[in-house]
Amino acid sequence: MLIVFFRALVLYCVVFLVIRLMGKKELSKVQPFELAIIIVISDLASAPMSSRGLSLLDGIVPIITLLLAYLIFLLLNHSSNKIQDIVCGKPILIIKDGKINEKEFNNQKYTVSDLMSQLHEKDVFSISDVKYAIIETNGNLSVIKNDQNVETLPVNIIEDGKLAETNMSLLGITKPEVERLLKTKKLKVEDVLFGQMDSNYNFTYQLKQQKEV
Repeated sequence: MLIVFFRALVLYCVVFLVIRLMGKKELSKVQPFELAIIIVISDLASAPMSSRGLSLLDGIVPIITLLLAYLIFLLLNHSSNKIQDIVCGKPILIIKDGKINEKEFNNQKYTVSDLMSQLHEKDVFSISDVKYAIIETNGNLSVIKNDQNVETLPVNIIEDGKLAETNMSLLGITKPEVERLLKTKKLKVEDVLFGQMDSNYNFTYQLKQQKEV
C-alpha cells in the first residue's frame, strides 16, 4: 500500500510540474494540441501509478518526452503565423450585424442550439443584438453587442513582430501596404509587438520593449 501511495505521489508531482511548465491557461482556454498532450500525459501517468509491474521511469520518461516535444512544437508555432493557423486554426466571424455567416456556420458543424447556448453565456438572448461574434481558436465565443458602440471590428495584422496574413486578407490589405504604413512611422514589422487595424484602416500598435528603449 505504501509503495502505491509513493508511486502515485511521485507521478502526481511530475504531472503537476509538467502542466505548470506548459503555462497558466485555464483548461477551457487551451488549444486542441495542448489538450491532447494533457490527456496523453494523464494516461501515461495512470498505468505506472497503479501497477507495480511498471517502473516509475516507464511513466516519467514518456511524460518528459512529451513536454520537450510540446516546447519544440510551441517554438515552431510562434515562429510562423502560417504554422499557427494550421495548428491552432484561426478566429472565425460567425455573426456580423445580427446575421449568421451561414457558410462558416455550416463549416463549423454548428447548430442554432449550440450558438444560442454560447450566446446565453454572454447574456445575449437575441442574435439581432449582436454586432460581431467570433469563434476563437480554442472554441470560445467572443461577442460584441450593438450597444457597445463598436462600428468596425479591429483585427491583428501584426503579431509578435510578424505579419498576420490571414487577418490582412480579411481587410484586403497587402504586405507592401503594411510596410509602407510602418515606414511612415519609421518602424519595421519586427519592431511591433502587436498592431491592429479596423475596416476603416485605423491603425493602433504597441512596440516591443527593446525598440522603446
